[in-house]
Amino acid sequence: MHTSFLLTVLALSIGVVTGDQTIEQPAHSFPEYNQRFLENQLTPVLNPGKTFFVSPTDVDGDGTRNKPFPTLEAARDAIRELKRSDGLPMGGVHVVLLPGDYSLVDTFELGKQDSGTIQAPIVYRSEDAKRVMISAGKTLPVEDLKHIRDEETLERLKPLARPHVVSMGVSNDIAASFPGDGDFGMISMDGHLLTLSQWPNRGYNHISRVLDEGPKTRNLGPNEKPAPYSKENPTGGKFQTREPLSPKIATEFARTGDMQIQGYLHNDWYFQAEPVGAIDNETIQLLRYTRYGIVQHIKSIPRRVRLVNVLAELDEPGEWYFDQTEKRLYVWPIPGFNPATSRLVALSSGHKAEHTPAQTVSSADNVLIQLKDTSYVTVRDLTIENSGQLAVQIAGGTHNLIAACDIRNGYARGVAISGGSHNGITGCELHGLESAFTISGGDFKELQRCYNFATNNDIHSCRRRGYGMIGLNGVGIYFGHNVLHDMNGAVNYNTVDTLIEYNEFYNIGYEMGDFNVAYCGAKWHMMNNVVRYNFVHHLLEPGGHPVFPFRNDDGGMGLQIYGNVFYRSGRGGGQFHGPLNSFQNNITLKGSVMWWTNKGPITPKEIAAAWKDMEKFGRDLPHGDKGDNIYLLNKLLGDKGWTQSPWIDEFPRLAEAIDTNPFAQTFGQVNLNYINHVREPFHIHGGDGTIKGMESKKTGRFSDLPANGSFALPEEIDLQAFVDVPKLNFQMKETFRPMKNFKPIPFNQIGFQQDEFRPHPPKKENYRSRVYRKFINDAGGSYKPDRVNARYPKPSYLQ
Repeated sequence: MHTSFLLTVLALSIGVVTGDQTIEQPAHSFPEYNQRFLENQLTPVLNPGKTFFVSPTDVDGDGTRNKPFPTLEAARDAIRELKRSDGLPMGGVHVVLLPGDYSLVDTFELGKQDSGTIQAPIVYRSEDAKRVMISAGKTLPVEDLKHIRDEETLERLKPLARPHVVSMGVSNDIAASFPGDGDFGMISMDGHLLTLSQWPNRGYNHISRVLDEGPKTRNLGPNEKPAPYSKENPTGGKFQTREPLSPKIATEFARTGDMQIQGYLHNDWYFQAEPVGAIDNETIQLLRYTRYGIVQHIKSIPRRVRLVNVLAELDEPGEWYFDQTEKRLYVWPIPGFNPATSRLVALSSGHKAEHTPAQTVSSADNVLIQLKDTSYVTVRDLTIENSGQLAVQIAGGTHNLIAACDIRNGYARGVAISGGSHNGITGCELHGLESAFTISGGDFKELQRCYNFATNNDIHSCRRRGYGMIGLNGVGIYFGHNVLHDMNGAVNYNTVDTLIEYNEFYNIGYEMGDFNVAYCGAKWHMMNNVVRYNFVHHLLEPGGHPVFPFRNDDGGMGLQIYGNVFYRSGRGGGQFHGPLNSFQNNITLKGSVMWWTNKGPITPKEIAAAWKDMEKFGRDLPHGDKGDNIYLLNKLLGDKGWTQSPWIDEFPRLAEAIDTNPFAQTFGQVNLNYINHVREPFHIHGGDGTIKGMESKKTGRFSDLPANGSFALPEEIDLQAFVDVPKLNFQMKETFRPMKNFKPIPFNQIGFQQDEFRPHPPKKENYRSRVYRKFINDAGGSYKPDRVNARYPKPSYLQ
């Protein structure tokens, strides 16, 4: 397997010459490069040989439409009995969920014995996807919600909210869903996750004055402990906000003592949620230490905060608050609320745990649906909501699929796929989650591919900021035709031989700095990760640290950025400064920089000094810390595993790069690119990787790049070369003749695809035109509070 793959790569890698430059035409420049990821990805959709029906009633049945089973477990057990008696019929078995709310108390578990085959798959699906809800959490009696009559309570609310807010007392069992002290809980209403009352409703207020940075933990010594604190004696930092602080907020905090500051107290890449210790007139004090302190060190953008869990700021539909002292829930119902038919659910956080294949789960608040070591099982056309730690788990097995599901309103993650092969998620919508999904599998040491995948998914409005909103980890993962938008988190990956293609990213990272929509870094083993044929647009950074689409950070190796289109994508196109990375055949439009890199050691003396610096690990710093790359490689691959089979067979240039110079852009390729309205094609940053270094204005020169790479400036392209810019159609016109060796980008294939699991994808020209018009006057790059806050999408129930 490894040898045949290597020969394929060699056969497809063709050297061409442009002027004095030798330009490599790598394997991933050919469209058919993706075939090994796509073959056998989806099994055929078959007509079932047997169908069972389920309806959420209390009446036992025999699984027919007229007498459906009352539970999923009953249908599962009927399939087990069928396998024991007659065997699975050709075409397999479908379990059809009839309309209704399926509120699960225990995890619906499928094991190896519940598997199908390629000729007889097992499918769990709905008859009507919009009317079948699988849910965890605790349903609240909406009939108990009453308008507030008590004058003292009404005085705590803003006048505009008083006629609309309703309230109910709850039992101790329900109150346990709202623990407080930072874990305030979550509630959903009629399929929408509601917003905990906060100030402001969207975006942030701004720190005008830092009175005390507060104790920090970033540089504590081995035997040092953080500064002590208590609710009676808070010791955290103090600040005031530019926006006036309502006296009602101070009064409320004196009564409840349970509010939280969220935002960016120090760095734009470090979102924090910190407990409030005191509010005195206009001054807010944190309860305790923070990692970096409260520091206004970036002149171009103020520190930004919001105050959360504030009854006095419950001032628009969809906001809510739980009063711990009185065990009372307050809600401003969303439009369309009907006390007779609406559904209100308190989500449970479940128990935080590592969802590994060996784990046994039982509570639906931990995992709603679990497939463990199953094969040929599909879960499709369901609405899965109000989950706790995890909505759906696939652990091991092969050809298991989550398809065409609406996975929404979860306390934590939507889907976790770990191990096995050809397991995936396709055609789903994931939103209202803390994070969307993780996919892992394969074996790094043996270079065993898993070919697990995520395709054709609509991913938006998730809460995690920065990296980890989607996580990929392993060998041979495929991420294609997904659309990610309207949130502040994206993809991070620790992978080998992974393909990320035909995806679209927009309006992501609008409140952050030093952010990327697909990020990897600080790893030398990450060979042959290909990011190609993606469309990234309208990354309107707030100012401060740069936002870029794709990045291999901290000297990481092996990222190939090829054939992408970047339009108003933050600062520009791509970032890397380690060996064996490339940026080729891309189009960068309306940005500051095409390629951002750092000046690295390239002379023998500089390289020797860099190797000498690594001696600090195990002496001044613990082994395994970031930058201890040889130790980390040995730990992952075995002693000098990169010089042995299969690594030396498939990736011989890794060993060559380590022997030559692993600290700069060794063997890098930046060529065959187009730009339009890009101020600086190459930016060679002269500062180091520290916080102060990131602020440095020092720049390097072209001669600071290693001579063993290929670095060619891009050519200008006119916007008239594209089909329709206002509709964000960057397919090149048939009459345009590109530069020699530039391969046309299959732009029309980027984004959603019509298929069995997404039969009616949105029209690209329609939603892209709306995005173009929305942001046409929003320049990005410099901080203007009203403009930045306007980028936040309104909750779905207010749109």
